[in-house]
Amino acid sequence: MTPPTLDATAETERAARLVQQALTRLGHAYTTQDGRLVQISYKSLSVAGDRYGLLEVDTQRLPPRVNVARLAHDDVLHHLTAVVGKPVHRLNTTGLTFCVVLEPAARTRLPRYVALDLEQRPTAAPYLVPIGVGHAGPVWRSLLQTGHILVGGETGSGKSTWLQALLAALLTVHDPTQLQLYLVDPKIVEFALWANVPHLGQPIATEVDEATAIIGRLLAELDRRAALFQSVLARNLAAYNARAAEPLPLVLVVIDELTDLALQAGLKSPFYTGLTRLISKARSFGLVLVLATTHPKAEVLNTLVRENCSTRIAFRVTTADHSRVILGSSGAHEIPRTVRGRLLARVDSRLVTLQGYYVADEALQAVAQQVQGQVGVSPLSATEIALVRYAVEQLAGDFLIDQLYAEFGPRGQGRLSRDRLRKLAQAWAARGWLMEPAQPTQPRRVADELAHLIE
Repeated sequence: MTPPTLDATAETERAARLVQQALTRLGHAYTTQDGRLVQISYKSLSVAGDRYGLLEVDTQRLPPRVNVARLAHDDVLHHLTAVVGKPVHRLNTTGLTFCVVLEPAARTRLPRYVALDLEQRPTAAPYLVPIGVGHAGPVWRSLLQTGHILVGGETGSGKSTWLQALLAALLTVHDPTQLQLYLVDPKIVEFALWANVPHLGQPIATEVDEATAIIGRLLAELDRRAALFQSVLARNLAAYNARAAEPLPLVLVVIDELTDLALQAGLKSPFYTGLTRLISKARSFGLVLVLATTHPKAEVLNTLVRENCSTRIAFRVTTADHSRVILGSSGAHEIPRTVRGRLLARVDSRLVTLQGYYVADEALQAVAQQVQGQVGVSPLSATEIALVRYAVEQLAGDFLIDQLYAEFGPRGQGRLSRDRLRKLAQAWAARGWLMEPAQPTQPRRVADELAHLIE
């Protein structure tokens, strides 16, 4: 933060007087006996080429009748913008900070298309994910900084591509000892490309009961990590890994179509109640959730969920209400449909407009093959390894769906559905891991290549 110049301070003071007068006219008792604002400090800083003046108010010294939430409402901010003649924003949630743009820099037009080049990623921090490209250039953030992420956007807006770019960026530089992945994909096809990456903690969930099983497993991991962190007096993952003999991976949970899944399960279901507990505590122990939805609904994305998502990203949505559910402000409904991948992001407590990265299907397939082929790492999850071992040792190599379901179904050790077992069989047969039978009535058999993966 640079020290304020004389001109910047004078302009900020003028804006402060206008803000004070406007709030007084709006009926908010906001002054001391000498007629000045309760407490205001002037700061000057530069963000993305713009100079800002910050008017910071000590809310603890406000009269009791002043409603801070009301002061921060969009209508009040719009009124202040009109009065001051420059954009006025509210920046934080703990105090009351009005941000007045002092001198907007000349802005270049955002690109309509940006291909993700993983060779150009920043290297300063681990777990970096590409948010998009803004007026000041590429925006990447570490999952250790973002906290949980809430992503929304209507069909065709670019939401799914953004999720794929996130996964590609992470999986290419972090091995399973550094990053463990859990995916929930009710549409079945969105994350199918990553079904055999070695980072998966268990098979991709496509149904409510499978998603519930993942939430249950993560809650157990949360409790386990809480005890581990306490044993070394660590408050976050970085501190634990610096002190512990065996470091822990960051756990990333990506849930697509959360609203539909939660409403199908029920808001009092183990899935949803477990998710709300997880999102309120998980970040401290190295578990990061990315929650995506096409249909933002306030009853699902309630205050608890939203307030625990430090980073929020909205592609085009159908209504201003949907924008407010995701971002806390309107605007995403005004994104042109013709610009796929354009987004509003609340990053570092600021709302910025970005163009999301695009990744072609061919590039994603190449990344998936690269990740699956990591030397010395099995492309199977622990559950899949147990499944193959059971087929080899107990079923003489036959991949018998009914018997595998009895052992690894909801009442067994893996909680796999019949549909999931059939999809695994189809995917493994396509890769040559299961041999097709000579007769249609016979089962597929485990191929030598698959058997070697469990050795």
